[in-house]
Order: sequence, then structure tokens, then C-alpha cells
Amino acid sequence: MDLLQSTRALFVAGRVHDALESAQVACERTPRSADAWALLARVARHAGLPATSEDAFRRAAALSTRHLVPIRVPGAEFELLIARARQTLSPDAHRRLRSTEIEFQAIPDPADILSGIDPDALSRRVREPRDRLVIFQENLENRCRDREELAQLVARVMSRA
Repeated sequence: MDLLQSTRALFVAGRVHDALESAQVACERTPRSADAWALLARVARHAGLPATSEDAFRRAAALSTRHLVPIRVPGAEFELLIARARQTLSPDAHRRLRSTEIEFQAIPDPADILSGIDPDALSRRVREPRDRLVIFQENLENRCRDREELAQLVARVMSRA
């Protein structure tokens, strides 16, 4: 298993600080690897290091057009994106989400990850004790260059829930 695969395995297993150390080593060993910087960016976000994360996203984007510098929006604006997306849902999606509480949080918390939620998940549907859809704001932002892409991704996530 190569270093990036083992780092990703640590990350998915919820061993964020071990994954952070491993991602940093990967970036030191292969400083021209956009994939290493992109992984460091995501792991650093979960480790509570937003400045390190943003720097790593910029480095990954500078090395490869496959990677981007994510858009960041305030929570109030993200909440508006969710409300607008809910209004544009198809009749079928609207019916499926009619009694669903839609919430957002930055990223999956450590307990979510330990229970099997991918740290890069876009959302999580919880049906018990009440029906909730949790949308992970920063994970969506990590995949979008601008507000329009983010709005479209929010709508797509909700329509598939």
C-alpha cells in the first residue's frame, strides 16, 4: 500500500491525527503531488487546522487543474442555499423530504466517522428517532469553485437524499 492509500485508510478509520502526520510526510516526500496536497487539505480541515487546509488546497490547485481552491461561504448564506434548493426540488424529492428536518454542519464529527461515515461525505440521512438530513457544508464547498457550483451541488445532494 502506498503512502497516500495508507493515509486515506487512516483518515477513513477516524485516526485523523495519524492521517495528518502521514499526509504531511507524503507532501514532504512528493511535493509536486497534487493528490498528496489535496488529501492533506481535507485531513487538516478535520484536524481543526483551517489555514493549513486552505494552503494545501491552493497548492494542489496550483499543481493540477483536477484540483480546485474551494469556495467558502458563511453559514447564513449556506442556509439560504439549502432553503432555495428545497424550493426547486422535483415533486418526488419534495415528497421524500416533506417531513425531513434538513440541517447542516461543517464536516462529519469524529463519532460519525468512527460509525462508518466517510470523512468526505456530502450528507448523512438519519431516520431514527426523527427523520433528518445532515448536509456537510465544508465537504460540499471543497468540491466547488464558486457559489453557482455550490448551489447546484446542494440541490443535487438534497434531491438524491
